[in-house]
Amino acid sequence: MRTLLLAAGRFGEGMRADIEQGREPRLDVFAIASKLGADVIDFLDVDKSRVPAVRLAARTLGASAAAALLGYLERARYDAILTTGEDIGIPLAALLSTTSAKCSHTMIAHTLFPLKKRVFFQYLSVQSRIDNLLVYSTSEEQHSTERLGIPKSKVCRINYHADQLFFRPDGRPPVPDLVCAAGQLLRDYDCLIDAARGTSFRVEIAAGSPWIEAPFVPRGELPPNVTWGRRARSALRDLYARAAVTVVPILQNDYQTGIATILEMMSSGKCVIATKTRGQTDTIVDGQTGIYVPPGDPLALRSAIERMLAAPDEAARIGRAAREFVEQHAGLDRFVERIAEAVQAGYAVRSAA
Repeated sequence: MRTLLLAAGRFGEGMRADIEQGREPRLDVFAIASKLGADVIDFLDVDKSRVPAVRLAARTLGASAAAALLGYLERARYDAILTTGEDIGIPLAALLSTTSAKCSHTMIAHTLFPLKKRVFFQYLSVQSRIDNLLVYSTSEEQHSTERLGIPKSKVCRINYHADQLFFRPDGRPPVPDLVCAAGQLLRDYDCLIDAARGTSFRVEIAAGSPWIEAPFVPRGELPPNVTWGRRARSALRDLYARAAVTVVPILQNDYQTGIATILEMMSSGKCVIATKTRGQTDTIVDGQTGIYVPPGDPLALRSAIERMLAAPDEAARIGRAAREFVEQHAGLDRFVERIAEAVQAGYAVRSAA
């Protein structure tokens, strides 16, 4: 099965070197490509392309649409195409629907709730050129089948992942009063700061994301027990290790926001306190592998933090269960296996049609 992987991002040799030297976790794109023996097209290929249509697409529609066009132009060389997000997958499906191309198309969807994405399914029927749709949450699964009308046989919910070899317990005792939080997208750090204000515990907020270039800054003055800053991945791993409790505060939304950070913390063997939003419901089992708190409630968040800090043995038990969950269901290696199985299943469906 000749496979092409279309990935959003720039994944060059510098990133490979950082991974090999232990400065970065293993990258899913590299691991999937290795597993499937796939060729990869990413934004670096868009940057290098001299195809006029691709250059025009990059200028007018963005790098993701241009990557989709590059993949489309190579369609005859491959039996199966995997797109790592709907930003590439939707335009590719739209292009494939105009031809009789025989290649299968498996698409990972992060969120299909926004109207600008829904219209492609409701009015252009791009689902006809998606043979397997992979989603990360129950809310996305239900939205895909019930609102977008995608057949249940084409939709598969899988767990997101963390590199369980990079993010792991390192055996050091945590700092008893240290709470850490991390990530950027749709974070409710105002709620966490209000929860921490006037308390005796310390909070270190690593406000950043490897997928978002723009800096994230606090809205107002921080209380003396709260610090704020962006960290490299190896420094973030160290922060997780030092923390007694970890927190992922999220604004209410339908997307599984915060899942990467949650799984990194769980993989590090930490008790995670996370906001239970409409989209964030599938990973944590409340009281067993983590703690859920309601959205926008600093008193509930403060209570959960103080409760876990006062019960370090209970926090450690939850952290061990969290690590076990990642090892069994959400480690990078298991994720890669599921992706490979899905691509092969999509190819089988298209081949039989």
